[in-house]
Amino acid sequence: MISCADKCSLEINCYVANFDTNSETCFLYMSGGCYSEQQYEHGWITIRREQGDRFDWSPWSKCSKTCGGGKRTRSHQHANIESTENVTSVEGCHCFSCNDTALNCNEWKTKGLVDSQTVLIEPIASNGVKLQAVEINCYMENGVGVTKIDHDGERDVYVHGYEAHGSYSFNVTYNISFEHVVAIIDSSKFCRQFVRWKCFNAQMWDIGREKWNTYWTNRSTAYLATNEYKPPSLFFHGSEEKRICECGISQTCQQSNVLCNCDINDNIWRSDEGYVTNKDALPIVAFFAGDTGSSVEKGEHFIGPIECYGTA
Repeated sequence: MISCADKCSLEINCYVANFDTNSETCFLYMSGGCYSEQQYEHGWITIRREQGDRFDWSPWSKCSKTCGGGKRTRSHQHANIESTENVTSVEGCHCFSCNDTALNCNEWKTKGLVDSQTVLIEPIASNGVKLQAVEINCYMENGVGVTKIDHDGERDVYVHGYEAHGSYSFNVTYNISFEHVVAIIDSSKFCRQFVRWKCFNAQMWDIGREKWNTYWTNRSTAYLATNEYKPPSLFFHGSEEKRICECGISQTCQQSNVLCNCDINDNIWRSDEGYVTNKDALPIVAFFAGDTGSSVEKGEHFIGPIECYGTA
């Protein structure tokens, strides 16, 4: 049987090992911990690491504290080493102060955030002024810190009875100030926002008048003298083409002669959807729709949260 000490020597960051006879569990304590080591050292032996990690581990547990230094554990699955006892690896986590703030969730990741949770974000505006700290949800996705900004349009909203171009409007209200939203986007390396229009005989593009029936606006969208909002120049994935949807870009529209599925207009529920990925075209601030005036014309819009990655 391989000893508890030998198991520690096979784990990359292990510095102390202890076998608990009552629970028949081998505890491995990892270097880099931020919790007090003194309370765990009694009766343990320090092991010099000699080889690489050869264990097949379970996922880490959630950190025992959201800030101020906690610990998390994982268990050995006995995939590669024959052993009758359990193996538990323990390491420190969330070593940052409970009063800490960060520019975005990517910076929180570098501070040591390992679990998805609500944190304080303190972004910097374009004029260099640090904005007031706000609470925001940080998500850890495959080891990447993702800043997600929610709003009141994250649901299917039914639209009917608006025939003129863009005569229906929905203003997006974010859960933090618009200034904070823009600052977080600008401080991030990459951001995206999902948008979908589900349609039943409700075309996005008016072919005869060469105008958008349905579209959205963003922070850089112009307001026309005709009391209409000008649709943005950048749509799905940063496309600069005048009238093209996601399926037109990927050439996957449900008919080959259209650039948007909703332009098929054939008494079948269809949808156009995708991500807006150009940072200058974010955030989406309002959604407009038309061509839903008759009894057989209707639609539903959905706008997803803003998701930002990295630091600019």
